This record gives sequence, C-alpha cells and structure tokens, in this order.
Amino acid sequence: MKTLAQIGAIWHIQGTKRLATNMLWLGSAQVLGRVVRLGSSIILARLLTPDIFGQVAIILTSFEIISIFIRRITSAPLIKMQDSDFISHLASANGLNWFVCLSSFVALSLLSGPIAIYYQDMSIVKPMILMATSFLLLPFGMIYATANLRNNRMRVVGRASLWQIIADSVLTAILVLCGFGIWGIVIPKVLVVLIWIGIHRYHNHLTISSTSIFDRQGKYFIKHSCAQKCRNLLHFGLMVGIGDFSLALRQNIDYLLVGYFLGVEALGVYFFAVNASLGVSLGLVQSFGTAFYSHLCHPDSENALQKYRHALLSIMLVTLPIISLQSILAPWYLPIVYGEHWLDAGALPIFILLCLSGLTRPLGEAASQLLISSGLNQLNLLCNFGFVALLTLAISLGSLWGLTTVAMNIFVCYLIYMPLFAYFVMKPTAKKLGLITLSPSLGGSL
Repeated sequence: MKTLAQIGAIWHIQGTKRLATNMLWLGSAQVLGRVVRLGSSIILARLLTPDIFGQVAIILTSFEIISIFIRRITSAPLIKMQDSDFISHLASANGLNWFVCLSSFVALSLLSGPIAIYYQDMSIVKPMILMATSFLLLPFGMIYATANLRNNRMRVVGRASLWQIIADSVLTAILVLCGFGIWGIVIPKVLVVLIWIGIHRYHNHLTISSTSIFDRQGKYFIKHSCAQKCRNLLHFGLMVGIGDFSLALRQNIDYLLVGYFLGVEALGVYFFAVNASLGVSLGLVQSFGTAFYSHLCHPDSENALQKYRHALLSIMLVTLPIISLQSILAPWYLPIVYGEHWLDAGALPIFILLCLSGLTRPLGEAASQLLISSGLNQLNLLCNFGFVALLTLAISLGSLWGLTTVAMNIFVCYLIYMPLFAYFVMKPTAKKLGLITLSPSLGGSL
C-alpha cells in the first residue's frame, strides 16, 4: 500500500505528468506502428531467407552506427539553450547539419566496399550506397525536428514516427511481394525520410534557406552562420554524438560479432530474433530516451535527480508487463505468426532470452540521458564503452557454443550491468549539480 501511495504521489507531480504525456504520444506511435509492421514482418519472415536477413542486418547496422553519431550533434545543445541563444544559433546549426550529413554520406559509401569484403558478400555494396542517400535528405528536417523537441511537441514527433513506420511497413511488404528482395527493404527506408521531413516542417513556423532562417510569423530573422557559434554547438554536440555512438555500438555490437564469428546466415536468424522480440520494447526505450532528455532540460520545480528517479519507475511500470507477457507467449505465437521454419532454425530460445534482456535496457537509456544532460559526457562514454567491452567478451566466448549461448550471455550482461549503471550514476550527478545525497526509496525526497 505504501508503494502504491508513493506511485500515486509521483504521478501527481506536474513534471512527471508531462513526461508521461510525452511518452504516451511517442510510445503509442511506436506500438501502433509495430502493429502495422507486424503484417510486414510476417511477409518478410515467410518470403525471405536468413541470408537476406543477414545482409539487411549488415546494411542497417552500418547505417545506424554512423547516423546515431550525427543525429543529436546540433539538437542536443540547441534544446538546452535559452530562447535568445537558441534563435541566434539556428543558422549555424543548419550549416553544421549539412556538413555532417554530407560527410556521413561519403563515409558510408566509401565503407561499403571494405564492409562487403569483410563479410565476403559484395552484393551489399549497392544497397548500402542507396541507404547512404538518406543522409542527403536529413538536413531538410533536422532543425524543424529540433524545434519541435525543444518545445515538447511530442504529439508531432510521435506522429512523424508513426507515419514513417506505417509507410515503411506497407511499402516494404508490397515491394517484397513483387520480388524486389533486399531492395524492397532498403528503398522504403530512404523514401520515408520525406514523410518525417514533411510532418516536422508542416508543424513549425521556421523557414530555412541556404543563407538565412526566419520565422513565418515575423519574430526573428538570422542571416549567415558564424564560426564561433559552430564551435559552441560542436563543443557540446560532439560529446553527445560520441556518447550516442557508444550507445549505438552497445546496441549493435552483437550484429557485428555474430556476423563475423558465425556467418551471414546465422546473423540473419539472430537479426530476425532481435527484431521480433525487442521491436516493441526497443521502440518504447527510444521514445522514452527522446522524451526524457527534453524533460530533463525543461526547467520546473523538480531537479534532475528527482525527474530521473520518477522516470525510472514510470518506464519500468510500462515495459515490465509488456516484456513479461511477450516472453511467456513466445512459444505459442512465434510459429503461428512467423512460420515453423524459424523454430527449425533455432530462433525460439534466442527470441525469449533477447526479449528478457529488454527488461533492464530502459535503465541504461535513462542513465545515459541523465549524464548527458548534466554535462557528464566523459563518464557516459566510459560506462558505455565499458559495457561494449563486456558484451564483446561475452559474445566472443558465447559464439564458441552457438547463437543460444550468445543470447544467454547478452541477457546476463544486461541483467547485471544496467541496474548497477542506473544506480551508481546518481552520486556523481548529485555532486555535479550540487544536490544532496539521495534517500533509498524511489518516492523519497532529495
């Protein structure tokens, strides 16, 4: 009863309500999108072979590792700024976005050859270069998306995510049914970026050209970018980008190692199991991270550590029942929905173990966002790269006995490391922000 009373007290805090509302918009978009994507996943699972799933895993993992580095390189510092600084840095942020996106396009295109040689599969070069063209579209929407995040317009952010997922799923299903193979997965992922751009631009007053930025309502006009402002953005944005890169490496190192040690076909089975088991929970975790960073940067009566502890309780109350139910029902719905051949490939135990590893993943996401928002980027890097090293060792050893052992090792690593990470970041954060030591209970005062 006491615990329920504490949860009720936390719920009535205004900042917690706002975070819950933001998570509702973003999380519901992920869940609804996942329902639509389920139909597409069924088609893909029944028509495509593990080899093609392995090729897709290589392409998407390479894209994700590069894109995560640039995704918040300007948005993270802009969200934290005061209104006047935010306005004065917009033109510089726009120019910087174009520079990093063009660089990312060139980097992924050039890396496609060595990656193909590494995996001994030259057929992935052209699809990977096509995937890289997404970087050429992103700058058209990045400033608009940042403005919406900064203003806590999570309904717009969620809508953009939802329609992206729906369009991607429908187009993928159609193209795969028409026999496009791997191209049927890559082409939609490039095209749906246009939907993301369109929705964020439509729900924003900014108008951006190559030389200026102005508000359609006439509030301000900024011409040209400034080298000093670019340095201001990069000083904070690069550390956030490196931190996000370490997070992406943490989330994708398993693909790289499984493909290297066990081959592309085994990677395909593993990639299917990850997406089928962690699709919903990872979507919720990503939505939580997006909303939580904006929540931490928004000034109100709660300090950062109070927000952090209340957010941990909120996200665990959401993810725990979903993941538990999914794991329990897996032996029943996996063969019915995706086909018996995935059971023959040994996907079921991998599916369950990876699903259970999602129980503690929100803790790591929350801890990383807390450290970033508090300016403890180096500690965030140290913790994430430490976990990457642990995962690398666990997966490398597990690959000697097969995919099931790999999945078991990943589950154990997340189960032990993430709660410790979430707990021990509180003390350095309190010291950095000049807050008093935390009391033991989640609902207690600081």
